Amino acid sequence: MDKIFNIVSYLKQELGLSGSKIAKDLGVSPQFISNISRGKPIGLEVAKKIAETYNLTIDFVLHGKISLSMLGDQKPVPSSRSNARDIGDPTTYDENGDTKFIEISPGRYRMGTELVPVYAQAGYLSGYMDKEYLEELPKHYITVDKYVRGKYRSFEISGHSMDNGDIKEAMPDGTIATGRLVKREHWQSRLHNHQWPNWIFVHKTEGIITKQIAHQDLENGILILRSLNPDKEKYPDFDVCLDDIEEIYNVVKRELR
Repeated sequence: MDKIFNIVSYLKQELGLSGSKIAKDLGVSPQFISNISRGKPIGLEVAKKIAETYNLTIDFVLHGKISLSMLGDQKPVPSSRSNARDIGDPTTYDENGDTKFIEISPGRYRMGTELVPVYAQAGYLSGYMDKEYLEELPKHYITVDKYVRGKYRSFEISGHSMDNGDIKEAMPDGTIATGRLVKREHWQSRLHNHQWPNWIFVHKTEGIITKQIAHQDLENGILILRSLNPDKEKYPDFDVCLDDIEEIYNVVKRELR
């Protein structure tokens, strides 16, 4: 017998959200979320709120159903406007056709990425499309429970601008952050923050920038970026033009050192 789909379990297991975070996002009590996680049916209005908040479909929220029209180069759950794709696609090969997964146990895989350590970041802007440069980078491995599609890269975080002491989102000095490349054609759509709020930008003059997005001016192609560090005198918000950015990665995994 198939396991009954539970949206709260999905949000906790796949998106890494806590029950209290889900309750806060939806504006309900933690007990309400706890009841749903234990199998209490949810009404249509609650399902609509969950779908709207987490960019899901009503059918998925209620039944875990995926429509065929949603299949393609993204995970079926988020809407077509979202760049936020969860780790979990049926593709076993990278863009060059070479497998990058090693099965370590049933349902558990090691996924290899290039790691850009601090010492190599100065040359990354000129070498990020150079195959020889990329081959010289060290490899970094993360464990996933599903195959993924797209380009992933890992970066060593330097400095304290992204350290606010919050274990759920902080990226202190030395953190290894693995990000999923957001294709350029998606840049003019809103970059969604609610699932993975941290971003890595490869800027033409500033190099590698790790920030969160405070505001998006899509009409003029401007992003206002912010640091997590509460010292705003030292780490103020600032804006960047999308035309000055070469790559954007949405951070999907942090490994604190």
